[in-house]
Amino acid sequence: MDASTDNKIFTEMKCGTNFAYILNDNSRFLTTEYKVLQSQTGGCFLRSMKMTYNGKTELYYMTDSYKAFSALAPVLSADRFLAAAGNLLDAAGEVKNNGFLTCSNLDISFEKIYIDTSTYKVRLAYLPVEPPLFPDETEFENELRAGLIKAIDSRADKYTPELKRLSEDLSDGTLTLEETAIRLRGGTIRREPALPVPEKAKEQTMYLVTMNAPRTELKVTKDEFIIGKKVSAVDGAVTFNRMISRLHCKVSRKNGGYEITDLKSANGTYINQERLTPERAYPLKNGDVVRLADTDFQVIIR
Repeated sequence: MDASTDNKIFTEMKCGTNFAYILNDNSRFLTTEYKVLQSQTGGCFLRSMKMTYNGKTELYYMTDSYKAFSALAPVLSADRFLAAAGNLLDAAGEVKNNGFLTCSNLDISFEKIYIDTSTYKVRLAYLPVEPPLFPDETEFENELRAGLIKAIDSRADKYTPELKRLSEDLSDGTLTLEETAIRLRGGTIRREPALPVPEKAKEQTMYLVTMNAPRTELKVTKDEFIIGKKVSAVDGAVTFNRMISRLHCKVSRKNGGYEITDLKSANGTYINQERLTPERAYPLKNGDVVRLADTDFQVIIR
């Protein structure tokens, strides 16, 4: 997330290989979080300094000895890419469990995630501000998942078993980031069997939530739910992407589950990176990633 663009809180300034964020409103700076950040030695954070620039608070980040993940992602060997991805998931868990800091104040745009190429550990930019960069932890995790999937897609070897499995796990909304990291390293997830759900509670609704585009949530409210960009002709309108057809696809409720059908769209409908044959219904499950043209939506059934 680019804080200056999305939150209007910062203006970014390049300083050679380093960078700084200039706070537009000094009252948004959180002194306590900054002090905690400065006490985190040897952790996952970029070194930072609080300075003053034309009377405004400046947060200066030192990146001289690291490389941006966005530059390394397409060219690292598969093993090193997977190591860096696992370390990124670990770092997110480290911040989540910190107790004093929050994942919602991490800038996880991939040009702001840095890699120590001697260890493939990650270094993250933490911004001690209020309101936070993300409204909640779910928004943070969705953007991190989408960023890693995009990084995998940038690689020529993205269909190798290890990378394909990681992409699928990141798309699986039933796996936590911690569980994804465990599976990445060959571990096994063990869960207690779910308790029986009362019959009345089994009525569920499907949502399609954007992963790599402006926040949009489509709630499937009909047995035949048409999605496209022509507002007057569809049930769920997606107007921010011109590549989506006027009548792009249809989601159907059938036998207690959901199916999706491509309506001969120009740029295609995909489930978990597999393009669908037009006018043929495909089942959907919780955690699937549906792509309309080049916009990804996560299937959430609850």
